[in-house]
Amino acid sequence: MSRGKNLRAVGIAVALTCGPLLTLAAQVAVHLSAGARYSATLVHDSIVTPLDLRPGVGPALGVGVALPAHRGWSGEALLEVSWSGLRRHDGTGQSEDLGGLGALSLSVALRRALAPGLGVRATVGGLRYLPARLSGVFRDGARDVFPLIGVGVDYAPGRARGVSVEARADAHRFLTRALRDAGFTEHRLVPRVSLAVRADLAALW
Repeated sequence: MSRGKNLRAVGIAVALTCGPLLTLAAQVAVHLSAGARYSATLVHDSIVTPLDLRPGVGPALGVGVALPAHRGWSGEALLEVSWSGLRRHDGTGQSEDLGGLGALSLSVALRRALAPGLGVRATVGGLRYLPARLSGVFRDGARDVFPLIGVGVDYAPGRARGVSVEARADAHRFLTRALRDAGFTEHRLVPRVSLAVRADLAALW
């Protein structure tokens, strides 16, 4: 009898613990996003030799989860990867291809619904660059994680079930160990903008 009561107590405890988690998991919305991103200049030097290091416009892909909205507010988390080319531009107008430059970011957001299908969000997170070549400004590696803050707006047309368009802007400060060794002492603010289409998997299923 004692063993049976213990098993029953364990079963009740498991049910009470897992029940809310399963309910929450069922309410979480998973979405995918695909679009394009533009990033501003990473490095600018006009003292020794005029030069700019600028990523090009490239694709950006993301996967995110969103909690149910409560009184117009909801929480979200987003994992995103983007890729572009990196070029060096000097004062003579010449440019050099420095290979590809990826960026991996993880952020959390607080979204506010303004009207049916329209919302705004504020995000905070971290970004790490994934250069194709460990040379130049990344010659000492790419281990730095840069704090990332941003804002965004999304709009879902009434007839587009589960599909929305979102525009985002974010910024981070950039300075690597190689740049410090070269005499750079201040972080450079790097803004980025992106436009993407987001699809809610549950709504499309």
